[in-house]
Amino acid sequence: MIRLSGVRKVYRTRFGDNVVLDGIDLELRMGERLGILGRNGAGKSTMVRLISGAERQTAGRIERTMSVSWPLAFGGAFQQNLTGVDNVRFISRVYDQDFARNLAFVEDFSELGPYLREPVRTYSSGMRARLAFAISMIIEFDCFLIDEIGAVGDARFHDRCNYELFGKRGDRAMVLISHDAGYVRDHCNRFALLHQGKLALYDDFETAYGEFRERIGLIAAPVIDHSTTADRGALIEVAQHRALQDERFTMLVREGDWLRDERRWGEAEERYAAALALHPYQRSYWVQHAHVAKEDGDFQRAEASYRTACAFGEPVHDVIEHLAFVLSRQGIEPAAWPVHPYVKGPVKNQVPGGPDITVLARLLWDEEAPETEVVALLRRHATFDDLLFDMLSHERVRGVHEPWLRHAREHGVIPRDLAHGGGTEGSAAGSDAADWARTVCVIALSESSDETRQQLIDGIVAGQAPLPLLITLGGFADWPLTQAALQHLVAPQTEQ
Repeated sequence: MIRLSGVRKVYRTRFGDNVVLDGIDLELRMGERLGILGRNGAGKSTMVRLISGAERQTAGRIERTMSVSWPLAFGGAFQQNLTGVDNVRFISRVYDQDFARNLAFVEDFSELGPYLREPVRTYSSGMRARLAFAISMIIEFDCFLIDEIGAVGDARFHDRCNYELFGKRGDRAMVLISHDAGYVRDHCNRFALLHQGKLALYDDFETAYGEFRERIGLIAAPVIDHSTTADRGALIEVAQHRALQDERFTMLVREGDWLRDERRWGEAEERYAAALALHPYQRSYWVQHAHVAKEDGDFQRAEASYRTACAFGEPVHDVIEHLAFVLSRQGIEPAAWPVHPYVKGPVKNQVPGGPDITVLARLLWDEEAPETEVVALLRRHATFDDLLFDMLSHERVRGVHEPWLRHAREHGVIPRDLAHGGGTEGSAAGSDAADWARTVCVIALSESSDETRQQLIDGIVAGQAPLPLLITLGGFADWPLTQAALQHLVAPQTEQ
């Protein structure tokens, strides 16, 4: 048995005490496989290190009446200056094991080849994890501690690890932590949630996971990182990494993956859509969203997502067959509406995606574009400039913005003070106004100064009408088709 009684772990920092674990109580017996859920930094790895003895608790007591492994996929116990072979020899001597037999197993299982005879300090983190897991399997511990082993190696290596652990050693005690809640669900029979230093225990995964979802908070505004650049192309690249660091995003897409594997297409589509609502410029999951929408028979939605993924940089060759299929199922010849691949350069020449149309529909029409219209616009337009010309030509623009358009027709100019009233005044104000305004800046003012962009953001947050304010600040200034559409809008009625 392993018993934790009132375990507390505090790290001293220059900013004060950081209490990671606060009064943890736990009993673990043979055959029990405990999966621990918790957000990044909750203290899961710290708890595993304390159980292993790699660290000491600040207070409380840890009792072990069974042998305990070091954390699998954790190479901290290795002698970095020794080779992999020498580390196997050292562990074999410590545990009085047959070195030749152990080395043969480690060579076969780790698949490190000649690197096994190089110093461990030269290994990548993945190579160290492979070695750690292989060496762990040569010692028959009563309790195995598993820290993110699912992140190591390819699918075949995962299968071999799972067989060694849960097949051959399924009768042992285990403590498992992973960012993949599905891995915890599939391999554990007890569950725990570590949150704010406290540990809550559950016998049912769904109950534990439900609590985890509630604590992590899945409902929030989109997270678009504008902090590093005002360029839309760079913004798309930032989104790929930012999304995968957001636990809400990764949780939703993993739920989508589970539901997809269970062929529950509609529910999987909802999860992917919720994740993309948080990070709308994350390209790879637009493909996953399209795949499940296709399987669910929603071919129009799948088409929009495939086109968006390509607009954001997903290789066309990876989706072209799928796009052709969903077009043919709509009775459309694929050659009639080819996909528009990602283009670098000025925003006016870049390819718009679905989230861009959402931003521009709010700016120009003061409403959300219907799904059928989004698909039609994505089909027809390979550049932002061409898209804006089309959207500005819609009658909805006159209906929404007639006050300042009339003033512009009468006076031949849109004065700055007109941007304070008329049209969509106040429509953009709200909790997401600043983030939406920053995205407008990235599209329409990417070549402008920081000061000009900030003027737009401040004005929109204050409730000024976005489109006339944007135009007075020089928005779309070098977009020829867009400028032609704007001139047509403000031309005297007798000329129309």
